[in-house]
Amino acid sequence: VLPKIQEITLDGLRLDVSKLSSKIRNRLLSGMYEAHEKKMCLDFLDANDSVLEIGGAIGFIGLICQKKIGIKNYFSFEANPRTYQILMRNCELNGVKPHVWNMALGHADGEVELEVGSDFWENSICYENHSRDGIKTVRVPAGTLQTLLRLAEQKINVLIIDIEGAEQFIDFQQIPPEVRKVIIELHPQVIGPEVTYNLVANFIALGFRVARQEQDTFVFLRK
Repeated sequence: VLPKIQEITLDGLRLDVSKLSSKIRNRLLSGMYEAHEKKMCLDFLDANDSVLEIGGAIGFIGLICQKKIGIKNYFSFEANPRTYQILMRNCELNGVKPHVWNMALGHADGEVELEVGSDFWENSICYENHSRDGIKTVRVPAGTLQTLLRLAEQKINVLIIDIEGAEQFIDFQQIPPEVRKVIIELHPQVIGPEVTYNLVANFIALGFRVARQEQDTFVFLRK
């Protein structure tokens, strides 16, 4: 039996995997973890961008943006308190001073119930009105997109969003005109095809175009 791996290096970044499941550790070791998002960030972002990331997870995409691309203004929100701690640890391992909040995107300011009984990439607040028999949940702070933007205290021109279905709570009227790039993973298996197509249509209605799509991950750009 191999000893449990405590830390790995991926793309030159040190990642603490001691508290992750074997499924996530194996995906990290395979190099496929967040592969689409990573490539999109490397291809479409530059050091002058100011980024708001909603769904920071273990911090991998944020570290790619800050360490590999050189982005200085990077602000991240992660809803799961346990995953937030891993993100903070990974920032420490890589010498990055994080601007991170333990907070979810919601349709209103306040609190939401987050499902946390599975791997972090399956955590969702979308079960809030469903039967929760056997589902472990915690109450976490939540804010609208407008609130999250205000906490960053910077003009943001890039949104990176991966929140396991909570993208349905985006208020498109709250997206500032200076936001020109959006990298977002949609989750039709959670929110359904109709809501998914409506989200794409809303971006297009705001003047964005689809610059790239890889499976359910999109890059939206506008002039």
